[in-house]
Amino acid sequence: MTWFVFSVLSVFALAVAELMQQHLLNLKNAFNARTSAVLTFLFQSILSIPLLFALGISDQISSIFNATVFPKIMIVSFLGSLAMIFYLRSFRVKSISISAIFISLSAVVSTFLGIIFFSESVSYLKFIGIALVLAAIIVVNYKNAILEKNNLYGLVAGIIFGILYTLDKSIVLDIHPLIYIFWSFFMLSLWGFVMGRKDVINSVRKKNFSAYKPIMASAVGYFLYNFFTFTAYRFGGEVGRIDAINNSQIFLIILFEFFILKHTKGIARKLLAASLAIAGIFILGFTR
Repeated sequence: MTWFVFSVLSVFALAVAELMQQHLLNLKNAFNARTSAVLTFLFQSILSIPLLFALGISDQISSIFNATVFPKIMIVSFLGSLAMIFYLRSFRVKSISISAIFISLSAVVSTFLGIIFFSESVSYLKFIGIALVLAAIIVVNYKNAILEKNNLYGLVAGIIFGILYTLDKSIVLDIHPLIYIFWSFFMLSLWGFVMGRKDVINSVRKKNFSAYKPIMASAVGYFLYNFFTFTAYRFGGEVGRIDAINNSQIFLIILFEFFILKHTKGIARKLLAASLAIAGIFILGFTR
């Protein structure tokens, strides 16, 4: 069950990172969404450097340059940049509810691919657990479910994310997660900059150091999320189960908003959804 411990840790890290990212994008004179993503990727890569030396694995930094791993990392960095574009476009709508539902379908894609490429388990309890998490996401968003053209970008992003998570597992089974984080997020940042350099340059222009602090804090959360997720893979976690569990981070945010921020609007529906998600997580974590 070690993989489950790391998976739960990754959910908490992701929830913190998402809360920081929401705060960041709502700040006055904030970076635009694309620039925020590019900088967050870059800071994650930078964060891995001291750990590579502290853990004595800096000599493995060139381990990606082999015929098995390097092509996968190039594919991940390119697809990740595309997914970021589709993800951001999917939220250019009056209501993001449908986009959130579509993006969560990555769990269906990763489950299917995990069964094919990693011979992961096929059991009705596993599928019930994943279905409960996805049902919870639908329950949270159903009242605002209005389909718009840009919502379909969320579906494309969800499919790509499912493919990416499968590739992530394939790669970290061959190299250390920190090596992967260093290279993949550096390349993601580079691709993101190249594909939207005007937006990035205009957004960072005349920003002082204090403007970067929230992004750095958010990057720490995302870094921990990725490290814990990749470590869970190495301890035998199934990509479909972990993807579904990670999708449940929104319910930690709901509980935070209810107990800390005292947001009570639609709380019955939200708590029902959180209960479904928690049930799904326990089924995924404690059954085979």
